[in-house]
Amino acid sequence: MENWYQILGVSFEASEDEIKASYRKLAKQYHPDAHPGDQECERHFKEISEAYSILSDSKKRKEYDDKFHQFSQKKTGASVRETGNANMPRGQSVDFQNIHKSFESFFGFDPKTKDIVNEDKLKVKAGNPLDASDIFEKFMGIKR
Repeated sequence: MENWYQILGVSFEASEDEIKASYRKLAKQYHPDAHPGDQECERHFKEISEAYSILSDSKKRKEYDDKFHQFSQKKTGASVRETGNANMPRGQSVDFQNIHKSFESFFGFDPKTKDIVNEDKLKVKAGNPLDASDIFEKFMGIKR
């Protein structure tokens, strides 16, 4: 499956304006009139035009993004169980730059602030809900 974002040299989060600007720059660079008889430039120009036709249309872009995500999962063989994203909504993955947010959505509390996230997604100041030291101390008969 072609990666239209890569062909246009933009990220998956690129805005419509960024996609348009990149397309115009590349189309000018590889236009067949600028390179008469060059089959490689013509082929690249057609790829760029096809990529733009899909990514510039919001409906086509959404369909492409969904298909690309499914294709990527099949290609890597990653499943929800393997990636550890069982609690993530479909189509999302762990953001390693903000791993505490993924931790929060899975375990129900923010490990940095120790705030618990309730059903309404509101943060409530409290201790670590996974802290079982009180139970352990009572079980073992330890008094503090």
